[in-house]
Amino acid sequence: MARMYGVKLYDPQYCTCSNLDLMEKCGFNTVFLGRGALDKAFADELSRRGFFWNIVEPVFLLQENEAFELATLADGKPAQDSWVRFACPTDSEHLKSVSSRIMDDIREYDPPGVSLDFIRFFQFWEMTDPAAAPESLPSSCYCPRCVSQRGLFRNAGIWRQSVISSTAMALCAQVRDAGSRIRIGIHCVPWTEDMFNGAVREIIGQNCTELAEIGDYLTPMIYHHMMHRSPSYIRDLMHDLVDNQGCAHVLPSVQVRQAYREDVMPPEEFEEALGYALEGSSEGVILYKWEDLAGDSTRLDIVRSVLEGK
Repeated sequence: MARMYGVKLYDPQYCTCSNLDLMEKCGFNTVFLGRGALDKAFADELSRRGFFWNIVEPVFLLQENEAFELATLADGKPAQDSWVRFACPTDSEHLKSVSSRIMDDIREYDPPGVSLDFIRFFQFWEMTDPAAAPESLPSSCYCPRCVSQRGLFRNAGIWRQSVISSTAMALCAQVRDAGSRIRIGIHCVPWTEDMFNGAVREIIGQNCTELAEIGDYLTPMIYHHMMHRSPSYIRDLMHDLVDNQGCAHVLPSVQVRQAYREDVMPPEEFEEALGYALEGSSEGVILYKWEDLAGDSTRLDIVRSVLEGK
């Protein structure tokens, strides 16, 4: 498939033809639709116009109205922080509900792609202090079922990676059975292999080398400003994923403006981030998010200028 240039869209108010017109003028060919923005007419219009689009399917994230059990932290507290509420990763009833929801979405909307998000162990990584001590990061799950299963593995890190990889494998197999043409992306946390003493594998449970082989491509959320990093961190993480971990197909996602910080992210910094995301073997770029871009003429001009020659 050709390089993907796209946006994430979560607000249904933006699911209009006029927004699609603007996306086309910018040079976008891809849209990641959050489930809250699912609309059959809009989805059909995306397909009619030749966009590659997918449904972003949260796996272990729980909404307030979902009654499934929360994962348990080492101190016995539930795995939640603000809006980030995580299901126990070995709760078979929750996983059945996720599978059923994804299949229902495929049947109703017929998407060319599905993107698995929150397919990891609990961590509010967006708010993690870059100077945090590795041992201060919360870990899960410590419910009796998980503790029992973990005892069958050499260590907790290997167990967590096994849980996430096997979940991804099962969901991907189910999606492919539903439609062989459906392309599957997997969102991954933007931490290099060595950050926080290897927490991306040991605590979060994402073995990106394995996940890249299970799905069709990875989408690391390289929100550098959110992480208090310079735009060059995008290059660093891409190098880590592609060169160090051997991930063949990586589609970076970068942020349009500041989030979880009061400090302003200037347009020049956005342009720099966009440039780094499109370097080398990148599969393209996805912008987080359309709602932050649509009404910003300066940033829209930057996107048009950068994508014009691609």
